[in-house]
Amino acid sequence: MKRVSLNRESSGLKDDIRVYLRLLRLLNQYNRGWLVILLGAFLDGALPFVAIWLSAMLLDALYAGRPAAEMMAWALAGAGLSLAMASLRHFATRQKNIMWWGMQHRMAEPLMRKTMEMDYGLTESARVRALRARQDEYRKKERDVFERFLEQLELFLTACVRLIFSLVTVWPFFAGQLWGGRNGQTDGRGTGLFTLLAAAALIGSLLLNHWSVRQQGKKRRAIHNEHEDENRLNDYMMDEVVLSTEAGKDIRIFHQQKMMESYGNQMNRNWRRMTLQYAANDVRHFGLQGMLSSCVGGIVYLYVAFCAWAGSISIGNVVRYAGAVQQCIQAMTDLLASWNQMHYDRRQVDEYLEYLDLKNEMKKGTIPVEKRRDGRFLVEFRNVSFRYPESDRYAIRNLNVKLEIGERMALVGRNGSGKTTFVKLLCRLYDPTEGTILLNGVDIRKYDEQEYRRLFSVVFQDFQIFSFALGENIAGSMQVDEAKAMDAICRAGLEGLYRKMPDGLATMINRDFSDTGMEISGGEAQKLAMARAIYKDAPFVILDEPTAALDPIAENEIYTGFHEIIGNKTALFISHRLSACRFSKEILVFENGNVVQRGSHEELEKQEGLYRRMWQAQAQYYQ
Repeated sequence: MKRVSLNRESSGLKDDIRVYLRLLRLLNQYNRGWLVILLGAFLDGALPFVAIWLSAMLLDALYAGRPAAEMMAWALAGAGLSLAMASLRHFATRQKNIMWWGMQHRMAEPLMRKTMEMDYGLTESARVRALRARQDEYRKKERDVFERFLEQLELFLTACVRLIFSLVTVWPFFAGQLWGGRNGQTDGRGTGLFTLLAAAALIGSLLLNHWSVRQQGKKRRAIHNEHEDENRLNDYMMDEVVLSTEAGKDIRIFHQQKMMESYGNQMNRNWRRMTLQYAANDVRHFGLQGMLSSCVGGIVYLYVAFCAWAGSISIGNVVRYAGAVQQCIQAMTDLLASWNQMHYDRRQVDEYLEYLDLKNEMKKGTIPVEKRRDGRFLVEFRNVSFRYPESDRYAIRNLNVKLEIGERMALVGRNGSGKTTFVKLLCRLYDPTEGTILLNGVDIRKYDEQEYRRLFSVVFQDFQIFSFALGENIAGSMQVDEAKAMDAICRAGLEGLYRKMPDGLATMINRDFSDTGMEISGGEAQKLAMARAIYKDAPFVILDEPTAALDPIAENEIYTGFHEIIGNKTALFISHRLSACRFSKEILVFENGNVVQRGSHEELEKQEGLYRRMWQAQAQYYQ
C-alpha cells in the first residue's frame, strides 16, 4: 500500500520564528499556565550566578582582611537570596508539573474542535487522515507538539538568561584586558595577546560545538526516518494485536502465535538496531562536545590565572570570571541545541498547523429550513453526479430522483453501486460534483447546514456506539429526556436489555470506564442505534442495513413493527435482503451509480432486470 508522504521542505530562521510565535498564541488561548515556564527559566538561568558572585566577593573580602562580621553578613545575604530563589523555583516547578499534567488534554482541544467542524469529506481524505494519525502517534509514543516545543523553549530561555548574566559578568573583564592593554594600563604584549588567543580559541570551539550539535540532530532525524515504518509496525503490534481482545480470538483459533512471535522478534531486532544507532551517534557527538567544553574550560582557567598573576584582576575575580565563562559556554551549547531541536521538530509542528489550517470547501448556507404545518417535504436529485475526493471515478452519475415525506422507499443493488453515496449526498455530508439537490424547490446548499441535517435520523451500516451511558447514547446528549428515551427503547425492541441494566439509563455501555458497564451484542448495538434514530424524531429516517446483525426472529419483529417504529415519516432503507423490500412502497435499484429500475416489489419482480435476478438468487435458498 502506498504511504501518504508528509515530508516538508526545510524552513529558514524567519519562518521558524513565525511558527513558534503562532504556537505561543495557541498556548495563550488554551493553556495560559505555560507562562510559569518564564519564571522557571529565569530562576534556572540566574541561580548559578548567585554562588559565583558571592564566592568572588567573599574571597576578595578575605584576601583584603575585611572584618568577619562583614563577611558573615555577605554570606547570610547570599544564602537568603539563594533560599528565596530556590523557593520560587520549587513553586515554579510545582506549577509547571500541574501544567504538564493537563497539557495533553487542553491542547487536544484545537484538534478536537477542528475535527468536529471540518467538512465530513475532509475526514475521508487520505492526506487528512495521515495528518491526524501522525498526531495520535506522536501523542502515544513520544510527546505532543506543545510538550516538545515547551520543553525546548524552556531550555532555550534558560540558556538565554544564563548567557546574558555571563556576558554582563565577563564583559568588563574582556573589555579591560583589550582596551586597557592598548592604552598601556597593563602589559599589552602579554595580556592583550593572550586575550586575543583565548577569544579565538573560545570562538573556534563554539563554532565546532555548533557544528557538532547540528550534525547530531541531523543524524537523529535520519535514524528516526529510517525506522519510521518499523515503529509504526511496533505500535500496530502492541495496540491492535497484542492488547486486542478481538484479535486474541483469531490468534488462538488459527494458531497464529508463532507468526506473532516472529513479528515480535523482528520488532525487538528493529528496536535494538535503532537504539544502537542512536547511542553511537550520541556517544560520538556528546564526547566531542564534552572534550571541547573541557578544553575551553582549561583555556579559560589558564587565561584567568595568567591575568591574576599579571595583577590585572583580584583573586575573587578569578572565580567570578572563570565561572561566568564556563556558564557562557554551557549556555551557548544549550542555546544551539535547543534551537536546532525546535527546528528539527518543525515537521511535527507543520503537520499540526496544517491540520488546523484545513479549509472547508462546502458552501455554508444561512436560510432556515421552512417549518411547514403539513410536515410535507420534497427532496429532488436533479442531474446529480458525484466523484469522491482524490478519485476519477463517478460514484453517482446523472441521477434524478424525488422523495416525498411519508413514503417508504428501499435502495437495493450490488456493492459499490452508489446506495450509501446517495445517502451521504442526501444528508449533505458531501456536495454534488455536478447537478443540484433541492428541498422544497431550494438548493440545499443555501440552507443552514445544521438545520438541514436536523431533518434526518440515520442508522449507518458502520454506526458507532460510544462507551457512554445508555441514555447519552440514545439522546446524543448529556441531557436526556427520560420519557422520550424509554419510548425509543420500547419501539426499538430493547426492553429486555433495559431490564438487565443495573443503573437504568445511567448504565455505561461496555466496561471501558466502568466495572458495572453492560457489554452488548452486535444485534443489541444495532437496536440501540435504531433507538437513537427514533429519539431524534426527524422527518426522514434512513436505515442502512438495519437488520444485518439481527437474528431472524428479531428481524421479523422489526419489520412487523416497522410502521410503529417509523410512524408517518419518510423511511429510506438500504438492504441486501430483498425480502425486506416488500414493506416499501417503492424500490430504487442502483447499478453503476444510477437508478436502473424503480417500482414496487410486485412490479419489479415481474420485470426482466437486475432486481428480478437478485430476488431469484436469494429466493432459491428458501424453497
